Amino acid sequence: MRNALLALCLLLVTITAAAESRFGRKVIRVTDPKDYQPVKLDDMDYPTLTNAHYTVSCLVYRGTEHYYVEVAVKNNTAEPVPLPTSFVAFDKPGYTVYRGDTMTAAREAATAVGMRFVPVPPPYVPPSYNTTINATASAYGNQTYVSGTATTTADTSGQAGANLGNAIGNAIAARRFYKMQRTNAVFSDFLASHVQTDADTPLQPGQARTIVAVFDELKPKKKPFEVTLKVGNDVFHFSYKE
Repeated sequence: MRNALLALCLLLVTITAAAESRFGRKVIRVTDPKDYQPVKLDDMDYPTLTNAHYTVSCLVYRGTEHYYVEVAVKNNTAEPVPLPTSFVAFDKPGYTVYRGDTMTAAREAATAVGMRFVPVPPPYVPPSYNTTINATASAYGNQTYVSGTATTTADTSGQAGANLGNAIGNAIAARRFYKMQRTNAVFSDFLASHVQTDADTPLQPGQARTIVAVFDELKPKKKPFEVTLKVGNDVFHFSYKE
């Protein structure tokens, strides 16, 4: 029981520093933050580049399967500018990266919302046994006689401690699970609202637009990469490291 309570205390006091995230996905940091102007949105700094024609920001975050490239473009010119799907390019030297489908990623996030939490059963802790003997000795002549009883009891406190730790662990896991479900519901709507197609109307003067592009790898590796945005005749480079 003592060991189980000690483990439980260690679980409760252990604090893990969480990396910066967007919709529960890890945000990838730019290689050199000083090269970009940070623009704060949703308590997060978006790396941003600005010239006389356009203001662009690019935030990249990663799930278990995809890179999500969230791009915002503001048109500071007096002319509309088209934003075809090819205006976003993802390059990881030495590795093949291809553009996925944002709407499919939105459906994947929505699918996770319908899943149910399954608690983990507690581990089995065998009981320990204690035997107590109550006896008396009597002497008759040269002989000594012993009489009494022996009682054996099972100690299940180890299992009780395991059950308690398991219940608390399941409660914490369930809270995280349902929080992530709510996050996935919001994320699915966000992706569906920012799908980009070649049929999109040009970005009008003074207006801004946010799109989310999804990229996948043939062989996932955490290596430096670059996102290039070609807006009109201007090119913007964002370098990242994992």
